[in-house]
Amino acid sequence: MARQSLLISLLIVTLIVNVVLGIELYTALHQASKPVSQVPLNLTGVQIITTTTQTTTSKETSVTQTTTISNQTYSFSFKVKFHLKVEKPGIYIIGIKPKVNFSSLYVLLYFDDGKTVSLNLNITSANITITDKEVEVTAYIYGSSNENLTPTQIANDLGLYLQFVSPISGEGED
Repeated sequence: MARQSLLISLLIVTLIVNVVLGIELYTALHQASKPVSQVPLNLTGVQIITTTTQTTTSKETSVTQTTTISNQTYSFSFKVKFHLKVEKPGIYIIGIKPKVNFSSLYVLLYFDDGKTVSLNLNITSANITITDKEVEVTAYIYGSSNENLTPTQIANDLGLYLQFVSPISGEGED
């Protein structure tokens, strides 16, 4: 009877240790697939290539009142070049979180390896595979706002961010 109790207790201890080791192994193998926090991209030193600004004024006048409502919309379009540096190659989410209330906003990102990402107010993020640690990006930004902003202010107010998702298959296993 004492021998049976000893065997059962050893079996229980072995099962518990196997479960703990299995959980440790699983977390060690799948650690890279956990997304890290979003890192806002610092767009200092951007090179603004071209810029176009247009102002549109619309007035509404009521017949029964003498109140005039004036809305000004500032349209903009410009091209920006910047370098994107990542810690390690992999799959990333790139997106925008505008800090200003844009009437319309379209951001086209052209990467030097030929990849293209299109973002707007409805589609604010996209997956992209980055294979180099530094990539040159050309961004075409156009839209309209109720505020008259400079291209530098607009580029900073885009809230462009990069979020690491996972390494490229076959890489990252050290």
